[in-house]
Amino acid sequence: MQHLRTEVTFVDYMRDRKDGDVHVLVTTQSTGGGGTAWTLKFIGLGKFQGQERTLTFNTAQTASEDDQRKEFARIVKIGLISYAVDTAALPRLDVSYKAVSENTVPAATKDRWNFWVFRLSANGNFNGEESTSNKTYRFNASANRTTEAWKISLNGNRNENRSSYDLGDGDIFKSRSSSWGASALVVKSAGPKLSFGTRVGTSGSTFSNQDATFTLMPGVEYDLFPYAENTRRSLTLSYSAGLAYYNYREATIFDKLTETVPQHSLGASLGLRQPWGSINSSVNYNADLRHPKLYDLGVFGSADVRLFKGFSFNIFGDYSRIRNQIGLRKGEASTEDVLLRLRQLQSGYSYFVGFGISYSFGSIFNNTVNPRFGGGGGGGMFMMF
Repeated sequence: MQHLRTEVTFVDYMRDRKDGDVHVLVTTQSTGGGGTAWTLKFIGLGKFQGQERTLTFNTAQTASEDDQRKEFARIVKIGLISYAVDTAALPRLDVSYKAVSENTVPAATKDRWNFWVFRLSANGNFNGEESTSNKTYRFNASANRTTEAWKISLNGNRNENRSSYDLGDGDIFKSRSSSWGASALVVKSAGPKLSFGTRVGTSGSTFSNQDATFTLMPGVEYDLFPYAENTRRSLTLSYSAGLAYYNYREATIFDKLTETVPQHSLGASLGLRQPWGSINSSVNYNADLRHPKLYDLGVFGSADVRLFKGFSFNIFGDYSRIRNQIGLRKGEASTEDVLLRLRQLQSGYSYFVGFGISYSFGSIFNNTVNPRFGGGGGGGMFMMF
């Protein structure tokens, strides 16, 4: 926003959308090549009511933050021109065009990677004090191929956590937890609203008492709105069914070291992004096909809404009803296991809730950029000529 205020100066930036003549609603999505697809919807307000247009552009995975903001500002300028021609700003505006010579037109080249994009990453952190220390390592790898007809996603990860605690009198307690996983998702488009897919995965976790698990879950998804409108609205329904094989590290509360479970999953999600704010919610139900009483039900919701001028609120949270902890380790958990969360404990539910409100008043203008002493400024893209 600071860059935009500096580069696009023929408009005033408003603190609240109700004071503006134009609202620019920006949404982004990841592209198959690892870049970003931007959608800018220009919505006329007040004297420009009913005048709407949409511009799109892509930035590559290798684009720096400066490259992205420069292209973003350029597209914003183009989108605002049609509104500016009916204002007092017109006499001070000009249009420039960079001609393309035949020598600078790149020849069509064949994609030697055939749309595949690969990523590798590793990170870690160390922290401690005189009586405690902690080390964490994370490794991730992925390969993705995205086209209009197919979506293929391969992922792998490993996490290690090691801690040491000096309990006094020479008594040292050391803990170690680790997890790893690999998954594959293959999706076939079957029209503007329907798709079929299969998930395959394997994983292990000391916390979850899993030495190794293997899952195979084919499924179907239907969006009541076309996928092309996903940046603004979506309402999807999904169903999948398959098998899960579990190989446990220690005997479970059901005295099992291995088992194969037929299971299925139902899901529904809603996403809306409008000038007044955004709403996202989802419901997921997973159950054992043999024993319907073994299930988990999760509900998630978030909202960021402007209720009236200067006042907005946001809330987000999730709740899970848990009835399928078939892999719990047999035996009592130690004090260390409970306090350091080294093993999964029996629980019938889990939840998380966060919320906030804000109210601002005063000057309606939001133009000036003054970065002294680290001061920045944020704000919505509401503009007035």
